[in-house]
Amino acid sequence: MTGEKREAYKTIGVIANPTKKESGKGLERVIKKLSQYRVRVFVDEESCRLVNKEVCSTVKVIDRLLMPDKVDLILVLGGDGTFLTVAKLVDKKPVPILGINFGTLGFLTEISIDEIEECIDRLMAGEFTVENRPVIRVKVVRKNGHVLIYRCVNETAIKRDTLARIIEVDMFADGQYLTTFRGDGVIVATPTGSTAYSLSAGGPIIYPTLNAMLITPICPHTLTMRPLVLKGETCISVSLKTESENVMVIFDGQEGIELRVGDLIEITRSPYDLLILRDPKKSYFETLREKLKWG
Repeated sequence: MTGEKREAYKTIGVIANPTKKESGKGLERVIKKLSQYRVRVFVDEESCRLVNKEVCSTVKVIDRLLMPDKVDLILVLGGDGTFLTVAKLVDKKPVPILGINFGTLGFLTEISIDEIEECIDRLMAGEFTVENRPVIRVKVVRKNGHVLIYRCVNETAIKRDTLARIIEVDMFADGQYLTTFRGDGVIVATPTGSTAYSLSAGGPIIYPTLNAMLITPICPHTLTMRPLVLKGETCISVSLKTESENVMVIFDGQEGIELRVGDLIEITRSPYDLLILRDPKKSYFETLREKLKWG
């Protein structure tokens, strides 16, 4: 048929941040725009509470944990925190994510709220590209043998509590002794995470698709202790050297556990990259200029 729209995706998931006042109206705009296409839309239950029942009557409402198994891509309405939450849901599923920014900084959610309709038109026309971002797999082996696994898009941080003393952390790279970090802690970040916590701790900015891993000390006791960039395949092992109260391991700034002497942390690149949909008209350098106010 002449003039018929050919959709690049058949099933689309939408997850919004329920704490953002813009989320309800943004979700309505997304659903209304997607209704112009022959696409099945899935919205999680929590997001549907942001709008009236009539708006969600045209979509499939499901538990957000099930969404990666149902859709070709996920639209995230919120800031980088919401994006990171959704990225953990995807995990091993090759489902790309597109972030629409309702936050303030938004390195991961680069599409602004004002661009929603135009963005969806171009998305459905197949104009957006999929970018592979390395993520890290963090394995925590407790002294008692209990094992915990975490997936981090930005970083894992081993740090002292506010009132705790300086901590000492032994670090090995591929089984070879690297150093003992003395200070407030240490960050192990992905290239994507180089513009997050690591940047505020003095770490360098790394192009987000590079196969690399970044180690950034937090307020080191020795001023010559500097950030270090390693190849992405490096296996980093970390352990607490001395007994110290209130030492935490924080994963993407969203959840954390207490670290004790005898515990071992192993950090490697995950075999499952994060897939991010990006607008080819917007370069990464443009994003840096905009977000960091480089002028």
